[in-house]
Amino acid sequence: MQKRLFDLFLHYFFTQTGAGMGKGVIIVRTLTLEDRRKIELMWGENASPVKIAAELGISQCTVYTELRRGQYVRVDGDVELDKNFRPAYNAERGETVYQRNLRNRGRRPKRGTEQKEEKQA
Repeated sequence: MQKRLFDLFLHYFFTQTGAGMGKGVIIVRTLTLEDRRKIELMWGENASPVKIAAELGISQCTVYTELRRGQYVRVDGDVELDKNFRPAYNAERGETVYQRNLRNRGRRPKRGTEQKEEKQA
């Protein structure tokens, strides 16, 4: 019964709905380094985030989030700008920050368990 409900949930949220009304298919995926390099190239050529999202088939929100992730903030707090006077984007930095955030996911260990393990050793 739960499997059937789960299948209905997936079908409802991740299939084409209302094709006549202009709504399209929702694609859920993570960006690869190749995608990030395309974003870097298009952003350097002064493409808008809307064009980048359409080219890669992802959400505009994903593009904006990725552009923020790949920014370089100097020590004085200023953001480094590119030749178009927009915040510069670096694909390798975006990938590094994404991987670091993946490692930091999840529940943190309780403080008491670390102390108990040290006392037993």
